[in-house]
Amino acid sequence: MAVKKVEKPSVAKAMEGKWVTVGWGLLLVGGLAHMLPVQMAPLLGWSLYGVSVQMAVGVVSVVMALYFLLGNE
Repeated sequence: MAVKKVEKPSVAKAMEGKWVTVGWGLLLVGGLAHMLPVQMAPLLGWSLYGVSVQMAVGVVSVVMALYFLLGNE
């Protein structure tokens, strides 16, 4: 039994590319935070209402990774 894959509209493909770029950016910031903790501390320490940049980057990157890994369909 053959499975037919449905093509995504061009708008969805364009948005997918933007989210991939955002995901790579978050991965870069997270990697720099692990490799250069002292240098990145001033940026990662910023917080608003108790939510730091480090926490926000971590949560958003995990959600995006799960979204893409689980197939987003």
